[in-house]
Amino acid sequence: MFSSEGLSPTMEDYLLAAYSLEREKRVARPRDIGRRQKVAKSTVTAALQSLAGKGLINYEPYEMVTLTDEGRKQAEALIIRNRVLRDFLSSVLGLPSNEAGETACGMEHALKQETAERLVCFMAFLHHRMRSDPGWFDECRDCMERGIGGELSEGRVERYLRMLTEPERPGD
Repeated sequence: MFSSEGLSPTMEDYLLAAYSLEREKRVARPRDIGRRQKVAKSTVTAALQSLAGKGLINYEPYEMVTLTDEGRKQAEALIIRNRVLRDFLSSVLGLPSNEAGETACGMEHALKQETAERLVCFMAFLHHRMRSDPGWFDECRDCMERGIGGELSEGRVERYLRMLTEPERPGD
C-alpha cells in the first residue's frame, strides 16, 4: 500500500517530480524534471532511463514523460506516506507546518511499508480518540510543549529514560 518497491530515495524524488509535473501540465518534460530536481540534463536522462526500465514511466529520448499505472500508484503511495508523517509531526509532536514538512521529506525515504502501515493505524486511532476524548491528548501535548525540563514531564521523562538504559532482557 505504501511501498516504492526498491527505489532509492533519489529515484523516488524523480518519480514524484514526474508525477507532479504530469498532474500540473498533463505531461512531464525531461528539462522540467531537471529544473525541479536542480540537476543536469545527463543526470535526468539516467534517472528517467532507470524509472522506464522499472516500468514506472514511459520515456523515450526527446519525448514527453508520462507515468505508467504502476508509476502513478507508487507516486501516490509516496505522497500518502509523506502526508502521514507530516500529520504525525504536526498533530502529535506539535511541530510547525514548515518544519514538519521538511522533516517528513527526510523521513519518508527510510520508512518501510510495514512501519508506514502501523503509523497509519496509529494515526487513525489517535484522530478518532482525540475527537471522542481530547483531554488525555491535551495533557500529552502540554507535556511536550513544556519540554524535557517542564514540570509535567520531569518525572515521566526521567522514568522513561531510566527504563531505556536498563539492560534488555531476553525476548525484549
